[in-house]
Amino acid sequence: MRLSGIILTFFLGLGLVSCNQDNRGTRQPADARQAGRDAYHAAQQAKRDLKKAEHDIERAGKNFREGWNEAKSNDKNRHDRDDRDRQDKDK
Repeated sequence: MRLSGIILTFFLGLGLVSCNQDNRGTRQPADARQAGRDAYHAAQQAKRDLKKAEHDIERAGKNFREGWNEAKSNDKNRHDRDDRDRQDKDK
């Protein structure tokens, strides 16, 4: 989630930089409006992309945990070690 915040901040900052007005007045107001629209659309696209990335990361984490737990439960050596440990404690 921290990465998505950084990326969103980057795009918003990029939008703000593109909206800076020149002090000499060489830019037309229509140019500034278009820059604002472009920045808005870029931010919205970034927001959608970040949500998709967040969903993909959550799904990958879930698959990782499931694989880990599956391997853990199928590890025959682990069960043998646990049995030996229990026998050693009983002695």
